[in-house]
Amino acid sequence: MRTKMRMLLASSILLGALPLTAGCEPFPSAYVFAADRPLSQDQLHQELNRAWSERLGSLKVTFSGKEGTIKRDMKEILNHALYSDDYLHYIVKSYGYDATIKGNIATITFKFTYWETLAQTNEVKQRVTRTLKRILTPEMNDFQKQKAIHDWIVTNLSYDTRLVSYSAYDGIVNGETVCQGYALLTYEMMRQAGIPVKIVEGTSRGIAHTWNLVQLGGKWYHLDTTWDDPVPDEAGRIVYNYYNLTDSQIKIDHKWKPSALYPTAVTPFDQTLASLSGKGAPKADFYKKLYEQLGFVYLSDANTATSLQELTSLIKSAVDKRQKQLIVRYTNGVTFKSDMKKAFSAQKGLSSYSYSYEDYTPTTMNDKLLRIKFTYS
Repeated sequence: MRTKMRMLLASSILLGALPLTAGCEPFPSAYVFAADRPLSQDQLHQELNRAWSERLGSLKVTFSGKEGTIKRDMKEILNHALYSDDYLHYIVKSYGYDATIKGNIATITFKFTYWETLAQTNEVKQRVTRTLKRILTPEMNDFQKQKAIHDWIVTNLSYDTRLVSYSAYDGIVNGETVCQGYALLTYEMMRQAGIPVKIVEGTSRGIAHTWNLVQLGGKWYHLDTTWDDPVPDEAGRIVYNYYNLTDSQIKIDHKWKPSALYPTAVTPFDQTLASLSGKGAPKADFYKKLYEQLGFVYLSDANTATSLQELTSLIKSAVDKRQKQLIVRYTNGVTFKSDMKKAFSAQKGLSSYSYSYEDYTPTTMNDKLLRIKFTYS
């Protein structure tokens, strides 16, 4: 049976003013007058970041802009401030504002709610620091640190199928969150480990979703820890289907709006690992093992079937050798179910067979990775 992969739910993705939600008692709510004189654009940006950093429930300021464009300028500043710190951005649950504009002066009252209190965010940072001390060692490079962090998250978190937990705090303290919490925790762990990281918002199969971009060796890659964690949760199982993908690879089922906020990811990770694992290269054994774990060995012709005839031939060869298992990449992903039936109808000496399948993400085609098990009479 195919492993069910979770899709996101990230209702906190904010692209404009949203209705405020109730139940914000844990957060300070008093109005704050930021200054006696109108703020400039840079000052308003700073005050918004301060309000979010302190988890203020509301903020009242006067802002000096250009007459005729002040309303547009105000929205641009708000959006720019939101995107200037990924962690703050994605713990702001909702925001709204009222403004009174006279000429080039606006009096603005902002209101905010959050997914985490300041105490909860501080707890996340402290727990991340302690966790990294356990799972990272001084001799590790960024490639090794990333894998250790990815594996820890997938092993220790489970996807919240109730769709009520959205924060990194929910993930690291309670062990359960949705994609937004996975992306936030991945962000904080990578950040503390010294690995450049961003949070990407978009959709996956039409549903809102968040994941990460990480930079290794000067190159950016997409990393989706949510989709690498099977649902229902399987203790100890780690998947690498969405580990360091290029834009074109992840675009098979992830969509996002092109933006200067998101650096491009264009270098296939199998090429990166191949270049790093040359004979005598530092940490070559690690790169070779990772190459196998990520399933790049199935890019080779020996482990690939491109037609029903080739699939039938590979299965026959495995049966003749009385293998218990065969793993093969099949490039005719659209017809693989019917082709499997046809391929096995030609086999003899089997009492039964079973198989599971998953999308093979290192290619940009609709490839499937077939894991076939044989039982002999």
